[in-house]
Amino acid sequence: MALTPKQEAFCIAMASGMNPSDAYRSAYDTSKMKPASINKEAKKLLTENPHITPRIDSLRKPVIQAAQYGLAEAMAEAADALEVAREKSNGGAMVAAVTLRAKLSGLLIDKKEIRTGELDGLGHDDLKQLRDAITAFGGAGQAQGAFPAGEGRATH
Repeated sequence: MALTPKQEAFCIAMASGMNPSDAYRSAYDTSKMKPASINKEAKKLLTENPHITPRIDSLRKPVIQAAQYGLAEAMAEAADALEVAREKSNGGAMVAAVTLRAKLSGLLIDKKEIRTGELDGLGHDDLKQLRDAITAFGGAGQAQGAFPAGEGRATH
C-alpha cells in the first residue's frame, strides 16, 4: 500500500528530526485541532499504520550512513592523499597528509591558549595611557608587541 502525500510528508518531517506532533502539524491541516488531538493522531499514525515506521527508517538510512563516516575512512582517505602526493613529488601535500593522519590518530593536537587578565577590560585610550606611563617611567623602549605611538587599535 502506497502512502498518501500527507503521510509521506509526515515521514519526511519525522526523518528530518521533528517530533511526531510537529511532523503531523507540518503535514496536515491542524488549525482547528487541540495539541492533545494532534499528539494523539501523530502517535496513531506511527503505531497503527504499518507502512509509516519503515518509510521513516528508509528515509533516515542515508543520513545515518553519512554520519557513520569515521576514523577508518578518514585515515584511508588521508593515506590515499599521501600516496598521490608522493607520486607527484608534492612536498606540501605530503606534509598536509601526514599532518592530517597524525591529528586523526591523536599524535598531533592543536592547542590554543587564551589568556585573560586585568588588561582585558581596558579600552584603547586606557591602554595608550598605560603604555605612555610605562615609557615615561623608564621602560626600555616600547614593550614587545606594543603598538607604535598613535597606531594602536582597540580589539574589544
